[in-house]
Amino acid sequence: MNMRRKGFVKTMLGLFAASTLVMSTGAAAIAQSALTANWTASITYQNIGQNDTPVTISFYQEGSTNPVVLGPAQLPASNPLKKGAATSYFVGNLTDPNFTSGNAVMSSNEQLAATVVQFSNDPGFRMRLLYNGFPDSKSSSQYLVATTLLNRFESTTVFSIQNAESQDIQATINFYDADAGGQLAGTVTHTIPRNSSKFIAMNDANDTGGLGGRTILNGSAIVTAKIANTNTDAKVVVAASEYFIAKPLASNFEGIPLSEAANTIYMATGLCRAFNNDSFYAIQNTSLTDNAQVTITYFDLNGNQKAQDGPRTIGPGQKYSANTCVVNGGVDMTGFSGSARITSNGAPIVAIGKVINSLQAGSEEKRDYRTAFLSERQGYQKLSLPFIRWANNDRFNAANNTGQFQRAFIAIQNVGQSAVNNVVVRYIDTDGNTVGTHTIPSIAPGAKANSNPETAGALGQQGMNPGEF
Repeated sequence: MNMRRKGFVKTMLGLFAASTLVMSTGAAAIAQSALTANWTASITYQNIGQNDTPVTISFYQEGSTNPVVLGPAQLPASNPLKKGAATSYFVGNLTDPNFTSGNAVMSSNEQLAATVVQFSNDPGFRMRLLYNGFPDSKSSSQYLVATTLLNRFESTTVFSIQNAESQDIQATINFYDADAGGQLAGTVTHTIPRNSSKFIAMNDANDTGGLGGRTILNGSAIVTAKIANTNTDAKVVVAASEYFIAKPLASNFEGIPLSEAANTIYMATGLCRAFNNDSFYAIQNTSLTDNAQVTITYFDLNGNQKAQDGPRTIGPGQKYSANTCVVNGGVDMTGFSGSARITSNGAPIVAIGKVINSLQAGSEEKRDYRTAFLSERQGYQKLSLPFIRWANNDRFNAANNTGQFQRAFIAIQNVGQSAVNNVVVRYIDTDGNTVGTHTIPSIAPGAKANSNPETAGALGQQGMNPGEF
């Protein structure tokens, strides 16, 4: 969990793929920099096992091997955490001065799903930045960051590499420049102590190795890890934050292990001027030697093909940036809400999806939200989402809503070859009780369906505020 009190959880998430958009509204934001803001995090975690379980969280300061350990005594809501139940820990409550930025490792007797919720209390900030924790199975010797920015698109990226080994490792990072034909922009190697982490700020030459003197970069990165001073593969996980330089706007996303690369991947959300949002995909070639010929196929809510973009050639390690509103043949995508399948001939690929508000200037109070989500190489019969919120109309739309009241919208994509029927979305309270159920009659192949707590009748249940989940 990569945390900027400058957050990585070693735990568990997840035939479906899903993405979640969390929105807040409020008064117009003041000029502010997300890159230099004060950030903290909360970890929302859910017991998805078969029995109650105690939970322990160990926090490692960046570069340190001495953790701050919180056991059941310090986490009373997790002593034990009931089957199906969820709770959260606010990292700002840590009183140990030795932890300001770093990572976390969670352990329990049952499987956990966890979501890191990052936010700033600085004036003008309303965003809740989300990314999911990593199970042991997602640690890998090679991790992919499909988009890395330096003073590009008004943004700069900071990503964190967490050492999942009990030994020191050396992490080598290759940076690629998409605006220069995908050429290698630079390479740097960092030694990371056992269980600890290293933050890579794209605007810090000490972290990046200088990027050949570049002050602007639109690119991607590949992290390769070895046990220190050996040629033995080591395991890491990676998470990233994309910060606007002069706005209180940002998003988080997980890096992707090489094992998740494929020649067919799925994006659960595609939008063009729908719900005032557009979607963008950063598609990365995971090979260090071979090209990928990439085609994007967009499907509407009924599973019908809306448009196709490509093929596009992506060189080794490079990325291609796709805009759902701009496709081959000049197809008018305005109003499109659907999903996408991305295929490649040649090298396997991964992708990061971004949903960004499409309203123009003059609607500042409605513009300050965005989210990011991963491609998926396969679907699952069951998915767990630890962080779901729904504020009532009065609080969500209030002029003084500075981000503390949110709404979550879930997009569920059928990645199979035939329709799936009676998809059930259960909304669960903090004690593990199902308080609302949304049954989706059918999802066509390639199509998506949407769900939220209101559609499930889950609002105001079990002592919740009226109209809220």
